[in-house]
Amino acid sequence: MLIGASLAHLEFLAQLRAKPLTQARVTLVSSDARMLPDNRLADVLSGDTELAACHIGLQDLAQACGVNWERDKVARLDLPSQRITLAGGRTLRFDWLSLSPRCWDDRKPVDAQVTGALDHCLFTHPMEHFLALWPRVLDLNPRGNLRIAVLGGAEAGAEIAFAIKRRLPQASLTWVVGRVTPAEHAGQEGAVDAALEAALKALDITVLHDHAVAIDHGSVRLACGASLVCDVPVVADRLGPPQWLRDSGLLPARGAGEAAAEGVNPVDAWSRCSEHPQVFLAADTDNALGHNLVASVHGTALRAAATPHGNAWRGLFQGPGVLLQWEAAPLRSALQRWSKAAHDHKLMSRYHISRALPQATPDPVAEAADADDARQSHHTR
Repeated sequence: MLIGASLAHLEFLAQLRAKPLTQARVTLVSSDARMLPDNRLADVLSGDTELAACHIGLQDLAQACGVNWERDKVARLDLPSQRITLAGGRTLRFDWLSLSPRCWDDRKPVDAQVTGALDHCLFTHPMEHFLALWPRVLDLNPRGNLRIAVLGGAEAGAEIAFAIKRRLPQASLTWVVGRVTPAEHAGQEGAVDAALEAALKALDITVLHDHAVAIDHGSVRLACGASLVCDVPVVADRLGPPQWLRDSGLLPARGAGEAAAEGVNPVDAWSRCSEHPQVFLAADTDNALGHNLVASVHGTALRAAATPHGNAWRGLFQGPGVLLQWEAAPLRSALQRWSKAAHDHKLMSRYHISRALPQATPDPVAEAADADDARQSHHTR
């Protein structure tokens, strides 16, 4: 059972397309019909790429890979019985469960930490919702003379600031470094690479080493006591775990925030939850997840999860590449954009299904599992 359409889950689907897993039925649960990779958000915001060119269609991909796609949200996770209940009422059983960071969508912890955030902020996550609202921001002032503040997000927040400035060069843009999630308020605002900060300032993007504590119409109040005049505050941090996940008992007692989002109970070297080894929590780009899910079914050796620096492209485009791609130097910036475009094209071609799909053949494993689910649902009723 795959919850959420992360790149790690899509890579697993692509592996299944090349080598089907006949001993198991795989189900992807996602309420979105399309998926936008994280590293394409800035491309869309900057105006360099159309949104339609970045989307990955989940229905066609799932069908081509022999995977069942449930377009719904999870309402309940029952670990003892190894079942999930969907918002639509269906109950599905799992032997192995993989939770994507993309199912973290609770904004309430942010609003509890930063007064007025829900009423006055745009949230970059979920990205599909954010991009649906973004055209309204562009329409607020046809001349682009807006005052925009990007709140938190670490290097992803800096990249969003770069992208918005490229799209709206006349806008007054500020990046407030401190995150708005509770974990960040424990004392540190997070270090910013000197070269990255210099590149931001070179493009007339103000960098404030502070964090927001309250947001009202037209202003952001900072922890230092100052107020930042702002037309559009944008929260770039990832959100908290959903209520169904907190209620499941999988999360540590201290609860929400980024620390919990990155580790639902301490995970082992293979991205499995220590107390629930049937549950995986892999990073969005963990390329070892597919191998480990197949190995779990077969009972073979697992592979250590990829570290954030283990993926060359991720390190290039989410670390120093954030600076290189957007820096003012025309030649290096152009070369970096060309390299990233080539990588993104290869990524899209791997997951994009454009041809007519063959009629699916009956799957005895899936039919047996469906019958079992139906009996269990009838029994619970």
